[in-house]
Amino acid sequence: MDVYRAGVYLHIFAGVILTGLALFWAIMLVALGRSFGREGAVEHLSVAKQARWPHVLIPYALRIPLPWMTWLTLAVLVASGVFGLTYRAGDLSLIWWIKMALVGAVIVVQALSLGRPSPLLIRVNLALVLAVVVVSSWAIR
Repeated sequence: MDVYRAGVYLHIFAGVILTGLALFWAIMLVALGRSFGREGAVEHLSVAKQARWPHVLIPYALRIPLPWMTWLTLAVLVASGVFGLTYRAGDLSLIWWIKMALVGAVIVVQALSLGRPSPLLIRVNLALVLAVVVVSSWAIR
């Protein structure tokens, strides 16, 4: 496998991780809302925000705080995306710019989410991440 393909695989893998993190928060929001109501869900989401990943096999002190997993994943996505652009520099279409706007919106939502988790931000984040995945699939055609 060449370096370009390895970078593409890394980019796809990080995209799957980002989607999984967005789904995690959305599922937690729904599940906690059913069990504890809206206010209780927000309180329990704050507790979930303090979790560290991965939750097994690694000593607690070496685990990454869950909110920072998203930032780490976004950093990998940006790095692998910039790396991929070095091979496809002339291919900056309208779809690519739409994808960059959506990624920028995801970054803004993540910055806003660093405080207390909000049900609105969790829903917006999931919608934006899924939109990035859809637009990305159009970009490779």
